[in-house]
Amino acid sequence: MPEPMHVQVVTPERPVFDGPADFIVVPAHDGEMGILPRHARFLGALGLGELRITRGANLERYFLDGGFVQVTAEKVTVLCDHCTPLDGLDAAALGAAAAQAKSAGAPNAAALAQRAAVANRIAARARK
Repeated sequence: MPEPMHVQVVTPERPVFDGPADFIVVPAHDGEMGILPRHARFLGALGLGELRITRGANLERYFLDGGFVQVTAEKVTVLCDHCTPLDGLDAAALGAAAAQAKSAGAPNAAALAQRAAVANRIAARARK
């Protein structure tokens, strides 16, 4: 088995993850993408979804909201707008914010509603 790859997950506010991983799954703009050590170089856009990082028997799960992924020979870098550990995800609060934005006629109401719907699906899948 190849050596683990180095993974960095960074938001504008703070680094979220920095360490070795055996496998990661990113929510690419057009579907999920799995990355193993020694993956070919790659640069891609990220969408809404679940970021999964596997280290041995440990699985870390995050809710990710847009950004980019870069795969090089040295590491995988995930630059994202928002990244929240699933255990800290408050899907109900996201839904309430979306409803409030819709009632106020905010221009970003549709995007907030989509974010809340995806967060609810991910949270439900995590509870299984």
